[in-house]
Amino acid sequence: MYNLLIVDDEVYAVEALMKGIDWSKLGYSGIYSAYDADDAMEIMRTVKIDTLLCDIEMPGSNGLELVDWVNEQYPTIVSVFLTGHADFSYAQQAIRLGSFEYVLKPVNYDHLQKIMLKVLDKLEELKKAEQFDETYQTHVKLWEKQKPLLTERFWQDILAQRHLPTAENLKQMLPSYNLSFDPNTTILPILLSVELWNKEFNLRDEEIMEYALRNAAAELFLHSLSGDIIQDRNGIHFILIYLTEGKGLEMKDLQTTCQEYIEICARLFYCSLSCYVGSPVFIRELSQSYRELLDLEASNIANMKVVQFQQEQELNCPDRTKAPVFIDWEDWAVLFELGKKAELMNRIEAVLTGLQDQADISETIDVLYHSVLHMVYEVSYKRGWSVKEFIGSKKWLGEASATRSIAQFRMWAAHVISAGADYIHSHEGNSSSLIEKIKQYVQSHLKDATREGIASYVYLNSAYLSRLYKKETGQTLMDYIIYEKMTQAKIMLTESNIKISDICEAMGYDNFSHFGKMFKKQVGIPPQEYRKRYQNMGK
Repeated sequence: MYNLLIVDDEVYAVEALMKGIDWSKLGYSGIYSAYDADDAMEIMRTVKIDTLLCDIEMPGSNGLELVDWVNEQYPTIVSVFLTGHADFSYAQQAIRLGSFEYVLKPVNYDHLQKIMLKVLDKLEELKKAEQFDETYQTHVKLWEKQKPLLTERFWQDILAQRHLPTAENLKQMLPSYNLSFDPNTTILPILLSVELWNKEFNLRDEEIMEYALRNAAAELFLHSLSGDIIQDRNGIHFILIYLTEGKGLEMKDLQTTCQEYIEICARLFYCSLSCYVGSPVFIRELSQSYRELLDLEASNIANMKVVQFQQEQELNCPDRTKAPVFIDWEDWAVLFELGKKAELMNRIEAVLTGLQDQADISETIDVLYHSVLHMVYEVSYKRGWSVKEFIGSKKWLGEASATRSIAQFRMWAAHVISAGADYIHSHEGNSSSLIEKIKQYVQSHLKDATREGIASYVYLNSAYLSRLYKKETGQTLMDYIIYEKMTQAKIMLTESNIKISDICEAMGYDNFSHFGKMFKKQVGIPPQEYRKRYQNMGK
């Protein structure tokens, strides 16, 4: 049930409205009345009001000023105006203030009742939004209280290759992380790829919602199985299901669960998400499976909200992906394209150091060679460059000398990576060329700029694009888009007389109230006040 406040300086008008409609049938349990704006404000300070039925023409503060105050103090109240004058300027102000409806006196009760039924639908929508906010605040508290878990750190170190998971290393590592994990357990990894937020979240909001996504994944996937939900060091979400003895898992059941999770995320957390399901592996093979899932995600440019199984792609994968080399190839490729030669060579050196004590390293060196070469060819092909020109000499494409020993491979890799990174730098200006390309696209497509549109423009997977942008700028892509929209809106507010509603539309917002909320969140004051305060200051 809801509460209604009727405000009119005419006592008989208030009494007629209170008695003329059976408000209880419309869902109103509390009917309150006031005869001026001050009395109305006092009631709203002490009672939760849901709907305001307000006359415009009143002595002192009129109804327009009252609703302006309500919008600032109690933005969830739905307002309906009453007036005895069919003055279009009033209607314009009512619309500007976001009133739900504008009703002429004398009031036709049948007409008013129809309007109030529509108000009820609006109140139900707001109630659902409040329920979402309550859930959101619950996750905020949980997220703020959570502390880094040793288990997550362990898996992050395994995936990032900070430790090679040999039997001897695991024997030393597990106690230091306070884990009793059986190294012979089979692990099923699932990559959760957040492709698109369907609400405008800032960086902190996204992190909170991602925490909620992981909680939901734990409830859905791990209610009858052992496992962990983790983030890697790049913020990518993974489910690790432990397939202990006697706990089998049917792929068709997993497909159904993934699809259910995708729909839950769309419905409750306002995001489009895909699941990339790996093959069951031992811990010593997990980093390799991790890389393959990242490759699988990066190769999916066209489809969203899908479930893809690594097993379905294995026939198309080159043999190099089957060797026991623990490398984050996606991360290496990003470092290469950004020209970070020293950091990339440090990653390669870490892998080579792990090979020093192995008796037979020929297969591993061969895999490293072909993988680095594949990375070079892929980058040059994407940009339409000649590989020979890219590397600098045909001799560097020969395999025989490069794979003869660790020392030979180290020298070969250093030359190829240095030559390729230098070539990228000289032909694209600097390491931030992709970021600049993204920013130029947003600035020229401000009204309809979306993450998926940008991803299509730069030929990247949308989830991968978001991670790359955030990693390079420290800002989410959506934060940047909102910032650019509000910057342009400020210019239009101060340097033109364009209607605020038209500015709202020009910035790609269908809802004026939402535009006003985003503007105030970004700038600190509503657009109306911003225009009043700053327009023509320089004249």
